[in-house]
Amino acid sequence: MWSYVGKGCDPMNYISINRFKSTPLYAQLKESIVAAIKQGILNPGDKLPTEEELCDYFGISRPVIRQAYAELINDGVVTRVKGRGTFIREKEVKSHFFHELSTFDDEMHRVGMTPETLVLKKGKKNYDKKIYEALNLTKDDEVYHLRLLHKGDGLPMCLVDTYLPLSFYPGIAEEDFEGMPLYTMLETKFNRYIALARRSVDAMIVKDEDAVLLHIAKGSAVHYVQTISTDQDDQVLELSFAIYPGDRNAFDIMIYKIDQ
Repeated sequence: MWSYVGKGCDPMNYISINRFKSTPLYAQLKESIVAAIKQGILNPGDKLPTEEELCDYFGISRPVIRQAYAELINDGVVTRVKGRGTFIREKEVKSHFFHELSTFDDEMHRVGMTPETLVLKKGKKNYDKKIYEALNLTKDDEVYHLRLLHKGDGLPMCLVDTYLPLSFYPGIAEEDFEGMPLYTMLETKFNRYIALARRSVDAMIVKDEDAVLLHIAKGSAVHYVQTISTDQDDQVLELSFAIYPGDRNAFDIMIYKIDQ
């Protein structure tokens, strides 16, 4: 049996290859890496050994390594970056965002992560035709803008720009947006209840400044989600634009068949 200790890892063996076991060599390699991730030996962003390093150390063939790595990529465990190598992927959060109206905090607690919200910007928004029309407002109305960075276990999960009709939320500028989820605040502080949220999702390349905030590479693909929330009288209570890193988030979408 052989073991490999990767650079930057704790001084312990995390890859075990035993030629005398009936388990195929590629499966042993794959299982060792998965076990190391579960044990916290390997973390998101850590680089795995190259094919050449594994071949030299264990005396195994490249096809064995390629099959193990290919299955890890297909399972969403690792990602391959051209010219750089193979890396442990960030934890992906599967959200109920498209069939359940819940707060970011609720989503994080559901998957066992600790939520955190940072206010990057807040204040009145200058007139913007697109935003005002979506909120069903005129030029004489006022809009409050929030830019929030949501994190899970310290990792940036999404960046949200929210626009609120200020007439519905007098005094909102004094509220603590980092201490209370926005939807909870709208209900408990302002007696505004969202009855329906209309959401649309698109794919886009992240802006450089947003990539820095989200701790992702420039030019990365992201989910771009627009939400328009209304009350039972169809009054627009909120408009938001959210950016979700594509490799950290997945969305469950429920579709029901309508009988004719």
